[in-house]
Amino acid sequence: MWSNLVICATVLTLSAVTFASAQEFQYFRDVFRASIQHAENKESRVNKFVYNNCGHPETDVFNLTSIIIRPDPVQLPGEVTIGTSFVFRETAVSPIKLQVEMEVKSGGQWVEVPCIGQVGTCTYEDICDLLSLLPACPEPLVRAGIPCQCPFPKGRYILPASTFDIPLQLVPPGDYKIKAVFTNGEKPGACIELTISFD
Repeated sequence: MWSNLVICATVLTLSAVTFASAQEFQYFRDVFRASIQHAENKESRVNKFVYNNCGHPETDVFNLTSIIIRPDPVQLPGEVTIGTSFVFRETAVSPIKLQVEMEVKSGGQWVEVPCIGQVGTCTYEDICDLLSLLPACPEPLVRAGIPCQCPFPKGRYILPASTFDIPLQLVPPGDYKIKAVFTNGEKPGACIELTISFD
């Protein structure tokens, strides 16, 4: 039954997409197959995670200074331990724009993942609106005094190693590149690049 739900959801999604290229179509065909396979396995494994600051740490409003993620590799769904520290050089207020570029390696080449259902290469005009929809702030963030909604006061924040239950599953296997660019009003907020591989 689970496979049938995945198949129906995937077909409905694909029927609403206009593919810009044969490569894009190939990618979604691969995702379709992988989703069915992972619906049976019901787990994914992160075997590579690389973070890079692509902005200007000395002047950006937000600067991620450290991050640790355990276990290695991460198994999803499952528990993940995350520790991090970051700085807001000034109070960040609405609007905070987020532009995400997502690519997946297909046939030895990087192919852009289009924005479907607010996932993929998408632009979010104000993430404050999205954060306001969260039902509750995760307890580890509350204990560390880290806000989950705008505004984000100026200061240094530290999240001690904390365990989160990540329900994410059905991630198609492959290599992904994600670039996230934040702007706070007219000011550069941050630029983060991630390279992630799923088995």
